[in-house]
Amino acid sequence: MVHTLARKIDLPILLIVSALAILSIVFIHSSQQSGFYGNQNFALKQGINYAIGIILLVLFVCLDSDQIEKLAWPFYLISFAAIVLLPLLPSSIAPYILGAKRWYSIPFLGSLQPSEFFKVALLILAASIAGKHHSAYPIRTVRSDFLLIAKILLITLPPSFFVYVQPDTGMVFLYLAGSITVILMSGVQKKIILFLTMIPAALAVLLMYIYFQRPDILYHKLIPLLSPHQQARIVGWLSPAGHSDQSYQAQQALIAVGSGELGGKGIGKGNVYIPEKPTDFIFASIAEEGGFLVVGLVIFLFILLMYRMLVIACLAESLFGTCFCSAAMVILALQIFQNIGMNVGLMPVKGISLPFLSYGGSSVFSNMILIGILLSIRKSSGNYLFRVRRLDV
Repeated sequence: MVHTLARKIDLPILLIVSALAILSIVFIHSSQQSGFYGNQNFALKQGINYAIGIILLVLFVCLDSDQIEKLAWPFYLISFAAIVLLPLLPSSIAPYILGAKRWYSIPFLGSLQPSEFFKVALLILAASIAGKHHSAYPIRTVRSDFLLIAKILLITLPPSFFVYVQPDTGMVFLYLAGSITVILMSGVQKKIILFLTMIPAALAVLLMYIYFQRPDILYHKLIPLLSPHQQARIVGWLSPAGHSDQSYQAQQALIAVGSGELGGKGIGKGNVYIPEKPTDFIFASIAEEGGFLVVGLVIFLFILLMYRMLVIACLAESLFGTCFCSAAMVILALQIFQNIGMNVGLMPVKGISLPFLSYGGSSVFSNMILIGILLSIRKSSGNYLFRVRRLDV
C-alpha cells in the first residue's frame, strides 16, 4: 500500500517544495546574522514549522477526494468561528501584533493566524459546492449559474468582512480571487464570465484615468476613505519621494535587492536593515545575499510549481479537483506576484507572505495542507499527462 501510494505521489511538486523549504531556512538564518532581529532562532523555528507541515501534508495525502469533501463544512465552520472570535478574546489569547489582531497565541506553537487556514477551508468548500451544483444542474442555464455564484459569494463575503476589519485587506483579496476562480472553472456560461471580467476591468480603467488625469480626486477623495495604515501604504507606494516615512520598508527593500547585483553579497553578509525581513521581505534578503542568480532560481521553482498545479487541475477526474487545484494555483500565484512586487516597488506593501519562503507557522501549515490536497487529487487521477477533462460550458 505504501509503495503504491509513493508511486502515485507527484514527485516534482515534492522536490520543488523541498527546495523552497531549504532556501527558506538558509536565508532566514542568514538574515539573522546582521543582529537586527534579536536573539530568536527563526531558522530553527522555521525548521520545526516545516516538520509539522510535513505531518499535515501526509495526513491530507492519505485522504481521498471524497473524504476531503466531507471535511469541507466542518473545516469551514471551525475556521470561520476562529476568525469571528478573535476580537472578542482577551489579549492574552489573541494579542495585538503590529497594530492588528489576527493571531491566536498557542503554547509551544507560537502565533497562529486563522485567516490563513480559512483560505484553505474556503477553497475546499467552494470547489465542493461547484461540483455538487454541477451534478444537481447538469443542463446549465443563466439562472442555475447565477445560483452557483450566489452560493459561493454567500460563503465568501461574510468571513471576508471579519478579516477586513482585523485589518487584513490582502487576505480578503485572496479569498475573492480564489472564489472567482472556482466560479470561472465551474463551467458557467461565457456571457457570465464576460460580465464578471468586465466589472474589475472597468474599475481598473477608471482608477488609471483618475490617477493620471485627476490625481486630486485620488489623493483628496478616495485615499482618505481608507484606514490610516492603508493610506500610508498607498501614498508611500504612489509617491515614495515625498513620503519617506511611509515608504521606508519599500525603499530599504529596493536598496537590498539592487545591492545584490548578479552574484549577491554572500550568505550571512546582508547588511541592509528592513523591518520584517525574515517574513514579508525575505525576497529582498535572497536578492541581497544570493543575487540575481538565486532569485532566478526561486522564480523558476515557482513557475515549475504553478505548472505542476495546472497539470494536476487538468488531470483531475472531478470538478471538485479541477476547481480546487485551479483556485489554489491562482491564490499562490497572486501571493508570489504581490510579495515580489512589493519587494521591488511594483506593488504597495501588504502583509502577504511569500509562499514557502517567508518565516511563519500559519503560512507554512496552510500551504503544506494545500499541497497535501493537491497530491491527494493527483494520486486518484489518471496517468495520462495530456488528458484534459472537458467542462460543460
